[in-house]
Amino acid sequence: MFEKCDLSKKIDDKTFEKEIKPLQVEIGVLTRALWEHRVPIIIVVEGWNASGITMVISELIQHIDPRGFSLHSVGSPNDEERARPLLWRFFTRIPAKGRIAIFARSWYSRSLAEQVNGIDWKSAVRFSIDTINSFERQLADDGAIIIKFFLHISKEEQKRRLDEREGNLLTSWMITKGDWDFHHHYDSYLPVIELFVEGTDKSYAPWTVVEATDSNYTCLKVYSTIIKRLRKHLDRIESSGKPGGKNNGKNGIIKPPKTTVKRQSAPQVEYSRPEYEKHLVRCQEKVRDIQYLLYKRKIPLIIVYEGWDAAGKGGNIMRLVRLMNPRGYDVVSIARPDQTELDHHYLWRFYQRFPKAGHITIFDRSWYGRLLVERVEGYCTPSEWRRAYREINEMEQAYVGSGGGLIKFWLEVSKDEQLERFQDRQNDPLKEWKITDEDWRNRAKWNEYEEAVEEMLSRTSTAEAPWTIVESDDKYYARLKTLQTVIDYGRQLLR
Repeated sequence: MFEKCDLSKKIDDKTFEKEIKPLQVEIGVLTRALWEHRVPIIIVVEGWNASGITMVISELIQHIDPRGFSLHSVGSPNDEERARPLLWRFFTRIPAKGRIAIFARSWYSRSLAEQVNGIDWKSAVRFSIDTINSFERQLADDGAIIIKFFLHISKEEQKRRLDEREGNLLTSWMITKGDWDFHHHYDSYLPVIELFVEGTDKSYAPWTVVEATDSNYTCLKVYSTIIKRLRKHLDRIESSGKPGGKNNGKNGIIKPPKTTVKRQSAPQVEYSRPEYEKHLVRCQEKVRDIQYLLYKRKIPLIIVYEGWDAAGKGGNIMRLVRLMNPRGYDVVSIARPDQTELDHHYLWRFYQRFPKAGHITIFDRSWYGRLLVERVEGYCTPSEWRRAYREINEMEQAYVGSGGGLIKFWLEVSKDEQLERFQDRQNDPLKEWKITDEDWRNRAKWNEYEEAVEEMLSRTSTAEAPWTIVESDDKYYARLKTLQTVIDYGRQLLR
């Protein structure tokens, strides 16, 4: 892509003034129209140091309603960002439906700076490219328009600009040692950047390499490219009549292969009360020690609890955290999404709660609601839940690949045991609050939920993030099994 660039391209001021004005008007019209259709827009501006990123964005935002966009200037991570996987800081900044997010540098610059180093840099590039492609495809499948620019200048032009800025009292503060270090390694970075650009140039998120020697030409090409993409998307919406531009998510509907995950409700071992109490305390002490060691090693851990209603998730979590340091973990109980959450990609609200390095987040229900209640109750479309298998696997693999730990529990109870627990709750004034009409409605759809559970377990149990089935008809057995699983997995993480 870069070898085809003619860096001598220029446009004189008179021609620029004539051609830019109608584009400035049109970009405002198009962004307002797409706002009405609730289409999120993501504009990424990357490029060499001193290539004109700030100039391009400054020109662009003058003609977009300031109430409709957010500008994210991306630099070195702060402490909060450094303590989480790289994509966390970007997934949490994706725009809501109808809004625009403009990134002055992005996940590309940070991947290059933070992940692509050392002897095995080619492997790091491949991992970054695969992770980024998944990330961008998920956003595009959810209806987002993704427009990406790389501002390209020669090494000689970069030096000229750095010298010019460094020699000016008003701009000398902008030039750092890092700028010059990057310049001196221009020839080394060029093939790596080309790998990134070519590897992530997809139909749903194409790159435009902009010959950025001349500022007039640069601005015109950026404007015309954005307008072309927005107009094309708007035409598709108006011709199809589909609100929000959610084409069909065809890029993501590739169901992962099924694996065999055996479910059974009968416990493998039955414990007496004294045996249970003895094992419980020992396991809780070991979990406390594991938590401390994970904190010292700065390893984050996510524990997901899913299962049938009345399977014992709440009691199980209570026993898990009994001796843990409360400052080092969070229990996140997932309910129906609010309007802000509905305005974003469905995984957005879960990224918000990912633990920082050394901390533990326990999800009482999770993103798997997409494949269970949202599927069965019709809260999402068939294409949305069908592509969620792949999206969830990709998210979990990226999280584990970045150094995090992930444990997933499915608490299995028999239909008869569930009925007995429902009736017990209904007849006990101290437990009555635990049972709702919705629980009974869900039970009436047992067969539909069972089909969804079977497919969820078989398609999302991967080598990186396998499911652990917890036979929960016997609560003692279930609690001890989850505790021992956390202990064993924690030790594995600490090796």
